[in-house]
Amino acid sequence: MRRTMQGTAGVLAAVVIGLATAAGAQDRKGTIAFINLDRCFNEYYKTRVADAQLKSQAKEFDEELKKLVADGEKLQKEFNALREESQNTALSDEVRAAKRNAAEEKVMGIREQETRIQGFRERRGKQLEEQSRRMRRGLVGEIREIVRTHARDKSYEAVLDSSGASLNGVESVLYVDTKNDITEEVVALLNKGAPANIPPPLQPAAAKDGDKK
Repeated sequence: MRRTMQGTAGVLAAVVIGLATAAGAQDRKGTIAFINLDRCFNEYYKTRVADAQLKSQAKEFDEELKKLVADGEKLQKEFNALREESQNTALSDEVRAAKRNAAEEKVMGIREQETRIQGFRERRGKQLEEQSRRMRRGLVGEIREIVRTHARDKSYEAVLDSSGASLNGVESVLYVDTKNDITEEVVALLNKGAPANIPPPLQPAAAKDGDKK
């Protein structure tokens, strides 16, 4: 009889533990988690690496542009000198005419250089902008996949972004219980296995006028 009661008690204990576990899982499954995607994006090591690459390319673009502008300024100075010489009465009419012709050619060169500068600025600007969009789209896709996997592993019903703002500039999510915020967990997952000597995290964008302080 004692053996039977002990067996029955063991079964009851197992049932109670099973019910408690199931209840805990059910509570977990009904949980909605929150995440600050802006922070995840800025602190993701791949974002920092990509941002450093974009800044390096932007610097090269600025250097090329400065060279083109310097060439244009040189043409302008040469034109100014030729125009002054063409008006110098100390020179013969023949020399002054040659100076005027040379000045007119310089004007054409200046206009061509201005067109070259404008085209270069637009072309390279679009290239950098498109590259930045592709980079951001790819990184956001990676972050979303990490979040989805983490949410499935933790049995969350949904994950909402707390960094977004509504049309009137107010945060879409006004309050988040820290126990339901998974930002730290996701940042850690994103930077798992990150190489050494990567750039520091990006600084968040400055608040715009009208944003909540």
